[in-house]
Amino acid sequence: MDSILRLLNLVFHKLRSDPTILGASIGFLAVTSYLCLVRSLRWRRYNNIHKKYEKKWREGGLTPAEAQEILLVSSFWDCPLLLHKAVAFALFKTYAIPSISKLLLSTKELSSSERMPKRFADTEILIATFVGCPINGFHDTTAPPDPAKPAEDPRAAIALARMNFIHSKYRISNDDYLYTLSLFILEPAKWAALYSWRSLSPMEQDAFFLFYADVGRKMGITDIPETLDELRAWSEAYEEVYMVPDETNNLVAGYTVAELLYAVPRKFGMKAFAERVVIALLEERVRIAMLLPAQPRLLKWFVQSIMATNWVVQRWFCLPRRDSNIRFVVNTTKPKLDSDGDIKLRPTEYKSVPWYMEEPKGRLSYVLTQIAVGLGIYAEMPGPQFRSQGYRLEEVGPQQFEHAGVEEVFTNAEKFQGCLIVAPWRPTTAPCRR
Repeated sequence: MDSILRLLNLVFHKLRSDPTILGASIGFLAVTSYLCLVRSLRWRRYNNIHKKYEKKWREGGLTPAEAQEILLVSSFWDCPLLLHKAVAFALFKTYAIPSISKLLLSTKELSSSERMPKRFADTEILIATFVGCPINGFHDTTAPPDPAKPAEDPRAAIALARMNFIHSKYRISNDDYLYTLSLFILEPAKWAALYSWRSLSPMEQDAFFLFYADVGRKMGITDIPETLDELRAWSEAYEEVYMVPDETNNLVAGYTVAELLYAVPRKFGMKAFAERVVIALLEERVRIAMLLPAQPRLLKWFVQSIMATNWVVQRWFCLPRRDSNIRFVVNTTKPKLDSDGDIKLRPTEYKSVPWYMEEPKGRLSYVLTQIAVGLGIYAEMPGPQFRSQGYRLEEVGPQQFEHAGVEEVFTNAEKFQGCLIVAPWRPTTAPCRR
């Protein structure tokens, strides 16, 4: 004990006598403490959700609402931007299937500079709503359906019912539905393994499967495989047969990339470079099916290096985020009523045409919006023609269907929810079933 005290006393006097060593020691302790803090906090939500549900998952007892709570840990908190892009690329990947790309092209929703931005905005709104808002209609994941108790937050059910209504206007094969559903399940885990600071655990991957399998059944999709492994095998087999080169794949991919990169300036070749980066992120089979040019190995290496640097910095040097909605398309907190006692919603980000963006209030807001238009971020100023008053979920979709199917949407949403949907979620024009 005496020898240890003498050693500590010697070290203390050495530090006091040499300011350089003292400063370096303090710096070392500060950096080490910060890294330890990052390590302990960054995995906190991951550890908590596994502690809460891992036993129930192993017993095969997870409900869709509990599966949703699990997947939102990664989608809301741990890697929201990456998984948002994973879902976007999942949708993009479906355009490499000729039967899907031909259907999309036939709707004329993607080939028009006026319709394309609304189609993208509405698609993101509907998907983000049923993913982010409580699938059981209540913020308590254990709440059982009660026909006598109206849903607390029925946005997920309304979004699903609205999507079903829009899809019913087109002839879509069950296999095309199932393939699209499989990508929403499989691509997030694939992107997390490649680019995220952490991969998704087996429980999280199964949560994606359980949640989206429930969504698929509510969409009327049949023959959904019983397990995640079976679904993966089915999806890969489907790609081998049906993901083939076709001109319509190329056309739809071109329209989509143009919309995604609208705000990127053409100066100095920035837009052309961004287009090549998008192609570099595609799997080879997808690129070939879309008739897109092969990219240099150096560019692929550059993109992979940037992504790798990002996850290293996030994992070891960044504290976990405090805002869960920073990269999510819709605000999932319960909205407030407007002055008319109605609920009008807005996305958290806008496309090339600012659908559902509030018109500027005040001179400064007007000038800033004009600057955004001048810089090419938006094509036009927000206005009534772009529904600047906001949206109601039962009206989202192609403009020719805007006021159609409202009663049908709420009838089906109540079936999904197992309980009534009442005002202000249900407008007075849509009668409430008793």
